[in-house]
Amino acid sequence: MHSSSKLITSSVTLPEGYDSIDIYADALCRAYRDYGYLAQMHIVDFFVSGHWKQLPLEWQEYFDNEDFDIAELIDMASAATVAPGCPESLRTYVQQMFALQFPRTKTRAKPGVDISNQKQQHQTQIPKYFLGGMSPKKHAEVVELSQLINSVAVNTGCRRIADVGAGQGYLTRVLAYANSSSKAELLAIDHDWKQARGAEKYQESTLKRLKGPRARSDGFEWDDSLTSRITHDVQAIDMQTTGALGDLCKKNIDDGRFMLCGLHACGDLSSAVLKTFAESDAAAVVLVPCCYNHITENAKQTDSCADVPLNQSAPGAQPGFPLSTRFSSVFLGTNSLKAACQAAPRWEHDAEGTMESFRRNFFRALLHYLMVTDGGLSTSAKFPVVGKITATDLQRASDEAHDQFTDEFSEEDKDFAVYARAALAKLQYPWVPTVAQCARCHREMRHGLKQMAAVWALRSMVGALIESILVVDRAAYLSEHCGAGGTVGAFALFDPVTSPRNIVLVAQRK
Repeated sequence: MHSSSKLITSSVTLPEGYDSIDIYADALCRAYRDYGYLAQMHIVDFFVSGHWKQLPLEWQEYFDNEDFDIAELIDMASAATVAPGCPESLRTYVQQMFALQFPRTKTRAKPGVDISNQKQQHQTQIPKYFLGGMSPKKHAEVVELSQLINSVAVNTGCRRIADVGAGQGYLTRVLAYANSSSKAELLAIDHDWKQARGAEKYQESTLKRLKGPRARSDGFEWDDSLTSRITHDVQAIDMQTTGALGDLCKKNIDDGRFMLCGLHACGDLSSAVLKTFAESDAAAVVLVPCCYNHITENAKQTDSCADVPLNQSAPGAQPGFPLSTRFSSVFLGTNSLKAACQAAPRWEHDAEGTMESFRRNFFRALLHYLMVTDGGLSTSAKFPVVGKITATDLQRASDEAHDQFTDEFSEEDKDFAVYARAALAKLQYPWVPTVAQCARCHREMRHGLKQMAAVWALRSMVGALIESILVVDRAAYLSEHCGAGGTVGAFALFDPVTSPRNIVLVAQRK
């Protein structure tokens, strides 16, 4: 294990006004203590648990005012825009949340990483047949990240790049055959053998194309060593198997120089990759985390949060959060980690879709309320997981309820009735409400749409704060284990609108 008493912070992008990761971390913790209760709210039991009454009274009155337009929430959550009549305490909250967010605007410079200015050349040199099967979003991410990983591999002289959570191997193949000036061999690791077999088939197809006339016309120079540049391995990876992962990564390398990488490594997989770097002699790590809602915590930290749900870490295992000593006393809980997955920057780019999301969340919360008031569900029961309601589900429910539709019901009353009956049928719940019951519930709680949307918007801003805590915790952890002369970076690599989880962590040992 490598250790350093002084945190390496020069390559970690910090918000304006903060020149120390310690000062920034303190500010994040204080803000979370003040406003973390918003992230702990669960939208499903919004009405049953009375979350609205937890807001400051002047905030309630502001949002409840008939002059307040629900569409204003979109600008508030995505651009920190508040109306002139907004209470000063609410204005302060919005400004503070945005001022504390880890910078998520993509920049040209890559702090702490020596990357050439040949970015566009690298992108155009990757033929389309390397990128088959990718969405435009994945395409952009793979091209950008592969350039960064390749540069780090060259800087650190790595002989092997281990792509952890490789999935179908999109990133692996681009690193091996397109963005490959490091000439490092690739080890693609995934826990799912089906994913690994699929990646191997993609690889076979890619190799055939590289030998073909199109590749030659594109200027690709075939080398027989390419057939063995990628190795696939299936291995379960968690916080208890990091030692085995480190051993696998350096197996049969002459000088032992290897690095770890991952694109959107889910939940604790990201923590496990960073822990592997900390415990091993890996020369570098480049990681884009995601799926914060799957991060584990330790229940021993919850003395003052006994009622807060969490993803419990395995007995005796280090939890996925916190990793660093800097946040050792911070506890988040499942609902807060889910809030960190929000993508408010997207809202202003799809206002219509955001308004529809408000409506869907309102219907789901209203359904829970109806199940408790009329359907026999206990308030202490676990939330039933409805999942996606398809157009077919809705049509079937509409057909079955059609005879109950009368002119006394509004279109919104009917829409909620159809949704509720479709959801309960999907759950195979032993109760079916009448359209009249659904309409009564909808009319009784109609005011709740604006209230729930307001809390959703406020919660999304705390979610960005929580993501910042996770990023800084992981950057601090890398700094604690990078060793003298090492560098640690954390910065926005992708466009935050197309790729909400756009922060990359980079550590290089001397």
